[in-house]
Amino acid sequence: MNTLDNQANGPATVLVVDDDAGARLLVGTALEMAGFRVIAAADGASALGQFREQPADCVVLDVVMPGMNGFDVCSALRALPESRHVPILMQTSLDDMESVNRAYNAGATDFSSKGINPMLLAQRVKFLVRAKQTQDQLRESEARVRYLAYYDPLTALPNRQRLLQILEQQVEWALPRQRGLAVLMLDVDNFSRINDTQGQAVGDVLLKEVAHRLQNCLRDSQRSVDRADDPAEKIDITDWVARTGGDEFALALPGISTAEAAQAVAQRVQLALARPFVFAQAEIPLSATMGISLFPGDAATAGALIKNADAAMHHGKKTGHGGLEFFNKSISTRAARHLSMEADLRKAVERGEFTLNYQPRLALKDLRVEAVEALLRWRHPQRGFVAPDEFIPLAEQTGLIVEIGDWVLREACAQARRWRDAGGPGWQVAVNVSGVQFRDGSLVSRVAHAVGAAGIDSRMIELEFTEGALIEYSAAVNKAVKSLKELGVATALDDFGTGYSSLSYLRHFPIDTLKIDRVFVRDIASKNGGNAPLVDAIIAMAKSLGLATVAEGVETEAQWQYLKTRDANQVQGFLFCRPLAIAELESWHADWMHANQFKSASLA
Repeated sequence: MNTLDNQANGPATVLVVDDDAGARLLVGTALEMAGFRVIAAADGASALGQFREQPADCVVLDVVMPGMNGFDVCSALRALPESRHVPILMQTSLDDMESVNRAYNAGATDFSSKGINPMLLAQRVKFLVRAKQTQDQLRESEARVRYLAYYDPLTALPNRQRLLQILEQQVEWALPRQRGLAVLMLDVDNFSRINDTQGQAVGDVLLKEVAHRLQNCLRDSQRSVDRADDPAEKIDITDWVARTGGDEFALALPGISTAEAAQAVAQRVQLALARPFVFAQAEIPLSATMGISLFPGDAATAGALIKNADAAMHHGKKTGHGGLEFFNKSISTRAARHLSMEADLRKAVERGEFTLNYQPRLALKDLRVEAVEALLRWRHPQRGFVAPDEFIPLAEQTGLIVEIGDWVLREACAQARRWRDAGGPGWQVAVNVSGVQFRDGSLVSRVAHAVGAAGIDSRMIELEFTEGALIEYSAAVNKAVKSLKELGVATALDDFGTGYSSLSYLRHFPIDTLKIDRVFVRDIASKNGGNAPLVDAIIAMAKSLGLATVAEGVETEAQWQYLKTRDANQVQGFLFCRPLAIAELESWHADWMHANQFKSASLA
């Protein structure tokens, strides 16, 4: 497509505003020769009317005109919402600085002399339109990234973060009116088995259908509004469905204050999910376990309502599938489990229960392993393998992540030293750090100590942290990242795109690498393009800032084929290698090098 094309309406449109018919003709002809569609107006009032009917991609505006002068027209255009980002080039025969300043103060993008060659003027307009198109694309990408921070890309439902905001608003609504509020947390039973047996594509289709059925279970909002006594309540009485996790959903039900009313909604959900799900002429039965907490009896805050409903749901899963459990203050299985796990976490380091697995990061251009990511694993003597998603949030809540993080840093540095001493390829080792580790300001000294104790080059270590850490502890992270840069330790922003992704944050933090979250990589090769434009925008954004990019979560050949044609630096995912223990990794690497006929030395 021609860069001067407007995707919606064909060629980009330029509005030429000048009371001189000859000037309009000359400028209009030059612009048409440059590939623009031209519309013209002889005065300010006509220009405003034409712009309202058909917004242009650029405006060339004369200053000296009868009636409204160019400055007034420019100000009026800038007051229109649809012209906020439209470039306005003002022309005048006046050559005093006051006119130039008045033009820019009125909102002009650029200013030129009336005597400029029309062909040169057309080239100037080309630049302005292309700059606008680039800025529009960046704004659209940032808007998409912000959307994905609060909404689930698969189902388009609010995510957990957005649910918390919704509930905070509903608590504020319910409290002064002495109204109730129910939160229902729902977990689809044995959903992992469907993913394992039917594949993720089928699982995604089922999740979207579950979301659709849950939305149909919401109470009639209009009828609830009509029953509201206070007109102000009509704004707030709205049920919501959110997707809070892989196979977990939540319902926010304002106005419900009794267990009976909440149970009526839960029974409607159970009936909706009891109808078989049909996929490829096969019926797939589903059930869900639900937990409910009520405001104000069970909790007084949005966060506590979610936590208690979640605790009730998990308690219900222990007693069987497809059930309904109300939160009971006298028992909190989850809290008890957390206390027990916290005690075990405090002893895990000294007992040697932690290990590190490593997942390779491969150069996109030739698939050589350039780095490995160290991933923490916990094998408890009684519990067996404990998933990181289960114990790491608890370690962060209790502050134990600082001690555990120290162990990870020491072990990762020591392993980098062992590979170096064995004549290995000198991989960089990436270590994940929590926002909590930035909090007390000691992370840099801890990293320096671990690197020094191992006797390795600091460039062999990279620290990965998430957008959540960057935003929550921005001052501490900014200071630490600058000090790490001076130390020679590389830094990477992990899961990029899942938080409030913004150019302003990236410009202020001297990081080295962006890791594109797997949620965006997952459907880049789908028929409708999926998140491919967003991935392209992130790569372009990183490149413009001089940052390397890593596409993580590459699991299919189609995803890899798409990424091969892009400018990312590295790829990581199960398609190439899952996280492995050291011996398995070294064996895999030897086989990988042989299969790909690499000439570099293998690991010892």
